[in-house]
Amino acid sequence: MERQFKDERTGCVIYAPLGATLIHATMRPCDLIPAFLNAIRDTAEYAQIMQSINGTNWNMCVITDAGASDKDERWDSEDISYFFNEELWEIMESYAPEGYYFGSHPGDGSDYGYWPEESANI
Repeated sequence: MERQFKDERTGCVIYAPLGATLIHATMRPCDLIPAFLNAIRDTAEYAQIMQSINGTNWNMCVITDAGASDKDERWDSEDISYFFNEELWEIMESYAPEGYYFGSHPGDGSDYGYWPEESANI
């Protein structure tokens, strides 16, 4: 199975499989955010996010802090919650090819990926 696809609008490679799991068995921002960011690492949005994190507030710096543990209180901050639920989620959805959606699998809320739209009706 191909573990990546090319976005037709931008030509950017998205490092996620179509119709299969990107990340599974977690709903923790400290697991999901790095996996989602890795999937869009060749996009303009990724570059903008990384540039804005440098010099932004302390909570957002947890994303790039190599020394941050999964227990770091910053992962539970309102800043991270907003970034994940509003900004990053919207970016991930924007790269869903025609006939697919980005989100959790209908049969498993902790199975994230780009799923065929017909699977949403399961």
